[in-house]
Amino acid sequence: MDRLLLLVCVLMGFPSLWAEAPYLEIPPKHYVVRIAGEALAIDGKADETAWGHAQWTTDFMDIEGADKQRPRFRTRVKMLWDTEYLYVFAEMEEPHVWGDIVERDAVIFYNNDFEVFIKPKPEDSLYCEFEVNALGTLWDLLLPRPYRNGGPAVDAWDLNDTKIGIHIDGTLNDSSDEDEGWSVEMAIPLKPLMKLSAKPKKIDEGDTWRINFSRVEWEHRMVDGLYERKKDSSTGEFLHEDNWVWTPQYAIAMHRPEHWGYLQFTYKTPDEEVESLLDPWWQEKQVLFSLHRRLLEYRKEHGAYPNRLKKLRELKPFESYSIEYEACETAYRLSIDDEDTGRLSLGDDGRISIDEPVALRGKQ
Repeated sequence: MDRLLLLVCVLMGFPSLWAEAPYLEIPPKHYVVRIAGEALAIDGKADETAWGHAQWTTDFMDIEGADKQRPRFRTRVKMLWDTEYLYVFAEMEEPHVWGDIVERDAVIFYNNDFEVFIKPKPEDSLYCEFEVNALGTLWDLLLPRPYRNGGPAVDAWDLNDTKIGIHIDGTLNDSSDEDEGWSVEMAIPLKPLMKLSAKPKKIDEGDTWRINFSRVEWEHRMVDGLYERKKDSSTGEFLHEDNWVWTPQYAIAMHRPEHWGYLQFTYKTPDEEVESLLDPWWQEKQVLFSLHRRLLEYRKEHGAYPNRLKKLRELKPFESYSIEYEACETAYRLSIDDEDTGRLSLGDDGRISIDEPVALRGKQ
């Protein structure tokens, strides 16, 4: 066993450490989702009273963080829920609304698209993903674990009761004019998602899942009157897409669930105050998952996990934490102890365990 020991004064001596690991200072974003309380027409317009009461998220930012270039077009989201569905409404500015993928479970992000990532059981490695384009074509998939841990993506996982409504403020696939944008309204069946959670039969007040949203935006060109992704004139390769998200991933990598936001369920009405509940382990989880990513990279390069943490690079941001590390060539376990909340552990499979489950506590 190897211990990365701490000195309390370390962070004071290295004021630039937060710049190296901003996810240690800024918690993932948080959204309290309220009961719809009325039937919703899934038409992409979100003009019901319940939607009027629902809060908007903050505007999307670059996937790598707020210090990167601001997105060219605005994106924001609202959510509601009832016993049958989780409702997601996304509003996107877009001067050229286009799409050409019509096959279910095709790679939708080859068009401009909107994506939802949901992890009903935050401590597990399993999660699901939904992608939709301006034609309303859906790609829904299940991942037993992130791609970095081997995935794989299960395309056969289809939630056929998912409802999608698209509204276009302008025209579709018409380059002769400029559009205002498009919006997507989704009703995602809750029961299949609950089966992936810690409570498969009922969502209780304050239950919290992990969630994030991504918008993929491509530069385009017109070929024979049709939209297509723009290519680099010198290489012939497609230009890189823009990735805009609700809560930052700090890398061009949506499949880092540790950075996703928190989705807190409430049964309270819009006029009732709801306390946003903060995960007491959020910072320690970021520490362990950051080491997890480094350990996976080390094993990929060297064929085995290191026998000591200090063999990893860029450990300065973690020197203020007392971390236990146990490893063999093919497996490892990281742990952090806290006198108030117990012991948090993370294994090489990406699963989290807490020795004594603790209630989420209110934000300060």
